[in-house]
Amino acid sequence: MLRIGAAVFLLAVSTAALAEINISGYLKSFVVAQDELDNPVFQFDKLYQSQSSARIMLDGFSGRITWQLHYELSPVFVSKSLATELPTFNVVGDSYRLTDPKTNLLDDDNKTQLYQNLDRLNFQIQMDAGDLTIGRQAISFGSARIINPTDIFLPFDVRTFNTEYRNGVDALRFQRPWGDLGEIDIGIVLGKDAKSENSAAFLQLRTNHKGADYHLAIIEFAEQQLTGLGLQTAIWDLGFWLEAAYVSGDENYLRLSTGVDYSFSENTFAQIEYHYNGAGSDDHNDYFSNLSSTPYQRGGVFLLGENYIMPSFTIQLSSLWFVATQAIYNLDDNSAFLSLSAEYNIAENFYMDFGYYHFSGDDFSFTETGLPDFQSEYGPNPDTLFTSIRYYF
Repeated sequence: MLRIGAAVFLLAVSTAALAEINISGYLKSFVVAQDELDNPVFQFDKLYQSQSSARIMLDGFSGRITWQLHYELSPVFVSKSLATELPTFNVVGDSYRLTDPKTNLLDDDNKTQLYQNLDRLNFQIQMDAGDLTIGRQAISFGSARIINPTDIFLPFDVRTFNTEYRNGVDALRFQRPWGDLGEIDIGIVLGKDAKSENSAAFLQLRTNHKGADYHLAIIEFAEQQLTGLGLQTAIWDLGFWLEAAYVSGDENYLRLSTGVDYSFSENTFAQIEYHYNGAGSDDHNDYFSNLSSTPYQRGGVFLLGENYIMPSFTIQLSSLWFVATQAIYNLDDNSAFLSLSAEYNIAENFYMDFGYYHFSGDDFSFTETGLPDFQSEYGPNPDTLFTSIRYYF
């Protein structure tokens, strides 16, 4: 798909030399300090890292044809070599991509890494019947605020810093308006070597009735079938959402998210979401073995437990200051992840962020067979302090 998309993309660009082209992007840099780790599995002194990203985005328009080319380069430095990936940095692999340039441009055992991500490479034909998009693009699902059960295409871990742009997947997609506010969205997503176990097909229907938004999703992936439903509406002064997905096939499980939000004033906002993860387990002894299962490898699942409560609260202190806090509490193993962040608008298109991640719960241990054992989901994570600057152009 990427090779075909690139060829057609170049043809589209060459035949639209006089097209309007918009150039934009960002520069970001995170400086991170992590607390020491001392458990039977990992022992590290305090860890320091920097994560930077430069993204260039080209968007072209010519009549009924539009195209996108987005490329990102990310140098990452860690004070010590690690045996595992950083949960705060998203390394895009080959998941739901037909082919890709080499992600890591340096040796894997270097403390300094340089990652590249060809994140968008597509063109869209706008027809009377609808829009046809071919190539690498962003595809999202669901109506929940924090965890989307119907979303299997490269969702971010909740601990990841840079989640502003959703990772692109290689797809052939057709979108057609349905009524005043609805849409029919159908497509094929190709993974590595276009094999069926690596690829997916989907159908989304969205509509609005009497102020409520409804969503239906059907996805075939990894020889599994997902059927999802979503609802967004208002209950008195509360915003309400419900999203559920049932997956059947080699493994059967249900995932569900529901919650409410409320604006106390123009500057103060709160929400709370409950998530049920039927692909996970209420027994921490199953966490490690579940990681190799289809839901975690191909189904977009990353939470390990079954039941979660996720409250958040945001307040705009002034036109320049914005503060937010969020908690994710695993009701099964009593571990929690708390994030506190602040954003300061230094100048136009220029921002500074401050943040703190706190984790609580039981730590790692070993099983009788010598395998690592998660005593809790969040307990083994080190507390993390970070600051960042962001510039957009």
